[in-house]
Amino acid sequence: GLYVIDRAYRIRAWNRKREAGTQGVARDDAVGREVFDVLDRQPRDLLKREFDRVFDTGEIQQMEMDSRASGDTRYYRITKIPMRQDGADITHVITIGEDITEWREAQQRLAETEKLAAVGQLAAGVMHEINNPLATILACSEALALRNEDLAPGVRHAFEEYLKIIDSEVQRCRRIVDGLLDFSRPKARDKRPVDVNGLVEQTLFLLKHHARFKHLNVVRELTPGLPQPRADAERLIQSFMALMLNAMDAMDSRGVLTVRSRLNPDRRDELLIEFIDTGVGIKEDDLPKIFEPFFTTKAPGRGTGLGLSICYGIIAEHRGRIEVESQVGVGSNFKVYLPLG
Repeated sequence: GLYVIDRAYRIRAWNRKREAGTQGVARDDAVGREVFDVLDRQPRDLLKREFDRVFDTGEIQQMEMDSRASGDTRYYRITKIPMRQDGADITHVITIGEDITEWREAQQRLAETEKLAAVGQLAAGVMHEINNPLATILACSEALALRNEDLAPGVRHAFEEYLKIIDSEVQRCRRIVDGLLDFSRPKARDKRPVDVNGLVEQTLFLLKHHARFKHLNVVRELTPGLPQPRADAERLIQSFMALMLNAMDAMDSRGVLTVRSRLNPDRRDELLIEFIDTGVGIKEDDLPKIFEPFFTTKAPGRGTGLGLSICYGIIAEHRGRIEVESQVGVGSNFKVYLPLG
């Protein structure tokens, strides 16, 4: 939509698109009135500052905003353009609002596709370049272990410690490679209707003997009788486990993990599974990077930086998505959306 205001902030033009929609106002009811009285859902001081900036600088101002006035989240680009009627002074400001929701969604899908493709290419290279030398290192380590008995007792203990470190680090490298291969060679399995609550319970059962997971207080808020999405049960358990272990690390094994399942309140064709922790939270600057391979904020040796990346890939395979809400010092909420049908 488009409208024009003068120096007194009175509306002088109001096009037809501004009359439509849930917040639409008829042209006859808008023209001649102060813009703050018509757009009364927007903070008056903020709106005035935006207009004054254009009047004072003579520069075009552009911003993006979201709105839930219609129920769904819509994204808009708002452009304010200075207008000079006769002389050099700015007499009016033209405001143009564009609905860019579809463009934003397309950009997000493109970014996700490019990210997965890049990880797949990386995985193929890692597999070729790392697996062979790892096998050689492991073979040499096993050969040295066979000669351990020939060493003096004092030297033997240190020798065994070094061999354990070598074996442990080789296995860690292999886990990194295996994780990457989940992107480049996703396992083709049949997707069948699954009970999401049942998969959550299976995941919690698998984790209940984990030494650090035992200390968590787990709260279940699972809605019974939910529709069953078509999914690969094993892969979903893998992704749920990654999210729960991530929550455990965020809380340093002490805190409350809430697992909630329900229909998406905004869209009835999706299930929403939430993993809510009371951990340290994620810095705003880190949020866009948490699903990137090898990105981690954990201490060295505490993670490969692949758990959330693999989780991201699994949910993408199911045509779902993950969103994160987080506040430093309060905790995080990882939201998994799975389509129905």
